[in-house]
Amino acid sequence: MSDGTPDTAPFPFARADYPLAPATRYNIGGPARVALLPETEEDAAAAHAWMLRQPGPHLVLGGGSNVLVADAGFPGIVLLTTRLACLEDLGDDRWRAGAGLALSTLVRDVLLARNYAGVGALTGIPGSVGGAIFMNAGTVNGSACQFLETADLLGAGGRRTVVLTPDLYDYRSQRFCGPDDVILGGVFRFSPAAEDQRPVFEHYMERRREKQPRGFCCGSVFKNPPGDHAGRLIEACGLKGERRGGAVISPLHANFIMNEDGATFADVMALIRLVKERVRERFGVTLEEEVRVVAPE
Repeated sequence: MSDGTPDTAPFPFARADYPLAPATRYNIGGPARVALLPETEEDAAAAHAWMLRQPGPHLVLGGGSNVLVADAGFPGIVLLTTRLACLEDLGDDRWRAGAGLALSTLVRDVLLARNYAGVGALTGIPGSVGGAIFMNAGTVNGSACQFLETADLLGAGGRRTVVLTPDLYDYRSQRFCGPDDVILGGVFRFSPAAEDQRPVFEHYMERRREKQPRGFCCGSVFKNPPGDHAGRLIEACGLKGERRGGAVISPLHANFIMNEDGATFADVMALIRLVKERVRERFGVTLEEEVRVVAPE
């Protein structure tokens, strides 16, 4: 097979000028120059190795839950893991989940179906298993990496498996996936719960419906600073309902910036800068973005 060029990827699952807005929960952003959408780990390995040999920028994208893409799009190659969505029962309360599997499917088809503990930690989180591993997604009740036994990655040297230990992850972050790595999925180990977990699931889903807005957004824009909540700080600055173009800071939850009316990348970034400036001025706290900003340097 010819190695091709960035514009002529030698794969049937390659797409040129691939629209990225529909691939993100913000529904914002221009196209990728080239997108690769493998359906198997073997195809993903070939695509990843080819991508690393090409000049120019490249990006790995999962469910797009915490990503904001520039209006100009991405001028390089994007490898999307959304089609790597396997789910396999390995026995002994261990489950292999592909990076592209929706986290909500893991909760519904595994934790709820088998009545495992962990429902409170993972319920209501948007996006994919790969994204949840990459950012150690979670709630105040726990996070994805706490249940992860091993993670399967593609790196410059090929496929490797990382055995998870507590020193490899932290609040909304991890230390085992490098910038050029692709998360293929992982093996989760769950524990049977003593009590019925469906009421727990329904409780946390209802709380999210009450406290978090629906619509085009990335979820929490900022990480919570130590000992506090970003939403509380933003609300205390009187920024709920603040608008720039089609983007608005949600009146329901101040840590959500919504694409309410055809917002652009610039609209959302203007609100991000405003929030950081006001919170820093009033509280002396520099908020750190949880959303991943994809824009030309």
